[in-house]
Amino acid sequence: MSNEEMNKKMEFIIEQQAKFAADMEIMREVQAKDAELLKDAVIGVVGIVGSLTQAQMRTEESIRLLTESQARTDERLNIFVNIVERYISGNGGSESHA
Repeated sequence: MSNEEMNKKMEFIIEQQAKFAADMEIMREVQAKDAELLKDAVIGVVGIVGSLTQAQMRTEESIRLLTESQARTDERLNIFVNIVERYISGNGGSESHA
């Protein structure tokens, strides 16, 4: 192998190494941008999950209050039904005072 051939091969290798180094730098920059985008996405998802958790807690509290209110309504309705049943059966003073 002549000196000139050896120099050409060394020059080719050096050019390839330089290209590889430049490509690696581009890859690092792309990775850094992707990492930032991923971080922003994760922060967004965490925020959404937090909002959903708060909404779920409010919903649970509303259902609890509604359940309590329904129980009170059931009690009052049962009392009313009992009064109406007594009235209809004649035990509630069904005599006419006209």
